[in-house]
Amino acid sequence: MNIIFLDRATIDLDDINFSSIKACGHFVSYPNSTGEEIILRSRNADIIISNKAPITQEVMEACKNLRLITVIATGYNNVDIDSAKKRGITVCNVAGYAKNTVPQHTFSLILNLATKVYKYYHDVKSGDWQNATMFTLLKYPTFELYGKTLGIIGFGVIGQAVARIATGFGMKVIYYDSYVPENNIYDSADLKTLLKVSDIVTIHCPLNKETLNLIGKDELSVMKPSALLINTARGGIVNETALAEALNKQVIAGAGIDVLSEEPPVKGNALLSAKNCIITPHSAWSTIEARQTLVDETARNIMAFLNGEKRNVVN
Repeated sequence: MNIIFLDRATIDLDDINFSSIKACGHFVSYPNSTGEEIILRSRNADIIISNKAPITQEVMEACKNLRLITVIATGYNNVDIDSAKKRGITVCNVAGYAKNTVPQHTFSLILNLATKVYKYYHDVKSGDWQNATMFTLLKYPTFELYGKTLGIIGFGVIGQAVARIATGFGMKVIYYDSYVPENNIYDSADLKTLLKVSDIVTIHCPLNKETLNLIGKDELSVMKPSALLINTARGGIVNETALAEALNKQVIAGAGIDVLSEEPPVKGNALLSAKNCIITPHSAWSTIEARQTLVDETARNIMAFLNGEKRNVVN
């Protein structure tokens, strides 16, 4: 069984153990693959592993032995699902691998904005504290999370994990989602109410037709001037031009962003120069624990397929 991993560098810092996948068959991996290389390298593959490498109809036509495409991520928009279905090629993904990692990153953004750690760090590095006339630098207004309201948009596994962390900080939690989890202890709200009453709004819903530009100028205008917006979900959920304008005009107080509509932002992005906006490079998912889970869950998907079982099949 020939197993080809087309873009290993998207998950590996030379710190990941691939033995679980190697146990499934003859395993070959490449750091990254161009369009031409994808076809050349996959031609004899029975199984393709891809994170973001596009698996198009052309690729499938060239791979006569291809039986399984396993996306080593949750999103699978890099695969032509219709073409795979027509050819009887199974497509599967990995969900929930970052259920602890993304909430952790979410709160790192929240805490940085609340405490101004990122600003004070640069002040110390530049010598401002060393040259101070008193024991402290008191330059930026900061605030406690205790007693504040956290509004969560999207209340799946990650949203619920964020809620539990917020509870530990003594925050009030409300959420917006049509899904109501079992044994739920949190209050739901419509989107407008959530935006209006929350001190911090954090987004954890998928990007689809319903959520594209879910947060735009009108939505930002109802938020508190002191409010923060956090997005570790997908870039297209927030209208970036509207958010940049809201930050620059102090409609809201700050934002923590891990995802953009185009990644990397080679054409620029309005948020890159927006006031009080922390941006991380789509790294919320990337702890070593989460990346190892991706590999091991992918191996389980492959073994299930080889045993005639369906596991995380998306088509």
